[in-house]
Amino acid sequence: MIACSDQGAAPNNVSFARPGRFLVLQHLAASIRPADDYAGNSVIADIEFAFSQHAIKHVIICGHLGCGVIPYWLNYPDAPDSSGMRAHFEKTTLQVVNQAYPKYCGEARVKAMICEHTLFQIEHLCSHPFVLDRLESQLLQVHAWIVNDDTARVSAYDPISGCLAAI
Repeated sequence: MIACSDQGAAPNNVSFARPGRFLVLQHLAASIRPADDYAGNSVIADIEFAFSQHAIKHVIICGHLGCGVIPYWLNYPDAPDSSGMRAHFEKTTLQVVNQAYPKYCGEARVKAMICEHTLFQIEHLCSHPFVLDRLESQLLQVHAWIVNDDTARVSAYDPISGCLAAI
């Protein structure tokens, strides 16, 4: 599971798997740099190391509605960003939400940002050759989850319907 660092230990409580059978990597807004971005890609190095050490069959990109990172990026666009992830956010998520949901504001806009951002992270992850190889060999499935921090309900992205549905 690749989750937001803002979620604390919550992702660790999702699985009933024995220790060592469920790996959690947390990063700002569960962000992953795409394969064509070579600048300081430590998150993908961590993921690639996990892939080299384990027969990973499923990856879950887990966003959450209580994310503080995305509202911060929206409200403080000029604040320093040592992670470099804000540029990807602005180039992908922000543009899509501004175009597809122009009338959304407030909480609805932030929710749309969190959901779209999570979906873009799947695209970024799948752009890496070590992930793409496993996907093409049908040895890996990639999932998008959005957790409602208030209710602990999880919605999963269904690529067939193009919608999030409660699981």
